[in-house]
Amino acid sequence: MYDCLAPELTHVAREIHPALRWKKQSWLRLSAKRNTSPLALSKAFAAATSLGFRTENLANGSVVILNVDLQDALMFSRRYPDLLAEYEPINPFCLHK
Repeated sequence: MYDCLAPELTHVAREIHPALRWKKQSWLRLSAKRNTSPLALSKAFAAATSLGFRTENLANGSVVILNVDLQDALMFSRRYPDLLAEYEPINPFCLHK
């Protein structure tokens, strides 16, 4: 978890990690493991958009699903076991800024 009290970072630093970019939202980042077909990532992206989640593609090929709760993050993790999943809940201290 990243501290929301840190001074604002440059645009380049926010692109490196989703926690620095979306610190007032919960998010799930899905990345393809080594030797995994990008088709699994495309299917996860399609499932997230069809369920109404806001998604963003990162420059490294991973997909970020925004405003997702823990139960849905676990569902994506179980449904797409070939993908690496990284979940970050909302930091309550960031909501007061």
